[in-house]
Amino acid sequence: MDDVLGLHLLQTMDQIASPRRSVLARVDEAGRVMSLDTAGSDAEVVALVAAAEADSLVADAPFEVPNEDGRRDVETVLAWCDVPTFPVSAHRLARVFGGARGVALAPALTEAAGAVRETVPDQVLRQIIWEQTHPADAPPIDLAEYRAAWLGVRAPVYRAKGAGRARPEGTLVAWRLLSEVLDLGGWTPDAAPADDWAAIDDAARIDALCCAYAGVRWQGSEGHVAIGAMGLGRMVLPADANLRARVALTLDRMRAEHQIRI
Repeated sequence: MDDVLGLHLLQTMDQIASPRRSVLARVDEAGRVMSLDTAGSDAEVVALVAAAEADSLVADAPFEVPNEDGRRDVETVLAWCDVPTFPVSAHRLARVFGGARGVALAPALTEAAGAVRETVPDQVLRQIIWEQTHPADAPPIDLAEYRAAWLGVRAPVYRAKGAGRARPEGTLVAWRLLSEVLDLGGWTPDAAPADDWAAIDDAARIDALCCAYAGVRWQGSEGHVAIGAMGLGRMVLPADANLRARVALTLDRMRAEHQIRI
């Protein structure tokens, strides 16, 4: 397996001034973080991905948004599996972020990195927590028992929410979880950031590392689930036998009822 890239793609469009940066994490097949770099403009993001010369990239941004309103099939399926996600539509992305930056960058990123997929960092962290007591290669448990236990698993809250509301304590929890599954190469978040921008930067690095870990699981073994179809949105998540089975059951049911196209 070649190195994989995890991209925290800042959704805000370039024309909206912001000191925040996108972050690209490069991780090798052994789970070692080789680099953790920042980029600003669209051109800088694409150049950084191209320079990494990897064959796959996983990002926390939608690359395919065929629907004007509502949400995509991938979000609908995950919602039925108790995996909450941002409801993606062209209208919502325009209203919340000023546009669909991932969609605009998808052709260039695909050319630079080959296989490109989306993931959900919060779900990546949830899965890491779950697998602390339920190994990924263990046989599935009873579905009702699984759902009841899964609903009690919560990802740490680490993203800053406006001025004066940094959450470095949550960032440290997320960092500890990732350090159990990746060799972070000595990187640690700032336990007492000087300002909210520093906390936002560390949160972005956590997001990028979550994406990279999803890529490692995607490329490595059966420890993942892939959902979606070309043009409709394609997502990959770390998954154990329980989540894989639940996603498969949900897909079968919703396809039979003609509720989804994926």
